[in-house]
Amino acid sequence: MAAHSDRPDPGMSELLSAGDLSRTAADVLGGSPFPALVLEVPSERIVASSAGAAKLLDPEGGVIVGRCLEEFTSDHPVTGNDLLAGGRVNGFETFRVLRRPHGTDVKVRMWIRTFAHQPSSRFVLVVIVADAEHGVPLKGWQEAPAVLGTADASLLIERISSDAEELFGRSVSDLLGRSLISLVTEDDVPGCLAALSEASATQSGVTLYLDIRAAQGGQPLGCEVLVLPLRPSPSCAFVFLPTPAGLSRAHISGDLSAILVRLGRGAQVAQLARGVVSSITERDVPGVSRLTTRELEIVTRLLEGDRAPAIAARLFLSQSTVRNHLASVFGKLGVSSQQELFNLFRAATVVSSGQ
Repeated sequence: MAAHSDRPDPGMSELLSAGDLSRTAADVLGGSPFPALVLEVPSERIVASSAGAAKLLDPEGGVIVGRCLEEFTSDHPVTGNDLLAGGRVNGFETFRVLRRPHGTDVKVRMWIRTFAHQPSSRFVLVVIVADAEHGVPLKGWQEAPAVLGTADASLLIERISSDAEELFGRSVSDLLGRSLISLVTEDDVPGCLAALSEASATQSGVTLYLDIRAAQGGQPLGCEVLVLPLRPSPSCAFVFLPTPAGLSRAHISGDLSAILVRLGRGAQVAQLARGVVSSITERDVPGVSRLTTRELEIVTRLLEGDRAPAIAARLFLSQSTVRNHLASVFGKLGVSSQQELFNLFRAATVVSSGQ
C-alpha cells in the first residue's frame, strides 16, 4: 500500500469541505441491505445510518443520527487508529457490545473502513454483523463478486472457492498449493505482508486494497481484500472482492456507495471462515473445491439449521435462486437430497476435527 497514493478524488474532497457528507451518506445508506453507519471520528458521532443499523442500536425506534455510538454500547470503544495510521490497511474488524435495557446485551462484529481516504479522515464507514439481524433486500441491489479461501502457516493456499477461476484465470487445482503472495503484484507485496502481520498481531480482521496479477500478462485488477487470522499464526482466511476495471485507486477510495457494497459483502462472506465448513477440504468432500462462494454460504446455512426462506432473507436472494444454487451443489457433490448433503458434511466435519 505504501507504494500507492490513496488521495480522495476531487468530488469527494469538495463534498467533505462543503459539509454535505451527511446528506450524501444518508442517501447511500438508505439503500443498504446491510446494517451500516457513517461515523465521525474520534467522537463516534453517528452521521448517517441504514434502517438495519438503527434497529440494531435502538430497537425502540428512536432517532440515532447525531448521537454518539457509545450511547448504545456497554463496552469501551476499541480504536484502530494505530492500524490505519501507517497506511498499511484501510480498515479493521472489532467487537462491540450493544446495550439492551431489558435483556441480554448483544455482541456484534463491526467492520470499520475509511473512505475519504486519508488515515486522518474525519469519517469512517461501519458495517455491523449480528447473527440475529437480517437486512432488507432491495430491488436492484448489486452485490460484489467474492472469492473466499484459506492459507496455511506457510501462506500456501489450502482452499479457495471456484469463483477464483474467473478472477485469476487459473483453475482451482492450479491455485491450490500456490503462495498467497504470488497472487499479488510486486508493488503490493509489502502491503500484503504488512496486513497479514497486522491481522496476526491483533487477532482481528483487516481490510486493504491490492492489485492482483492477471492471467497471461493481462492488466492487474484491483481488489478489496479482507484478511482474517486463523491459528496457527500466520494462517489466514482471505476474501477477494474485485473492483470495476479501469478505475483509479483514488476514485475507488472515495466512492462510498461502491465501498459499502464491497465491505458489506466481504463482512458477510468472512463469516464463512468461522463456519462449520471452514476446515473442509477436497480430501474430506470430493467436489467441494468446485463450489462457489455463494454455494458455500448456502451449504453453511443449511448445516446451521436454516431453511430456504431464512437463507433467502439472510443472503438477499429469492427462494427460487436458493433452490437453483442447491441443485448446483447437489450435482457437484454427487448427492440427491438435503439429507445426503447433511450426512456428507457431518461425516467430513467429524473426520477433519479428529473425533
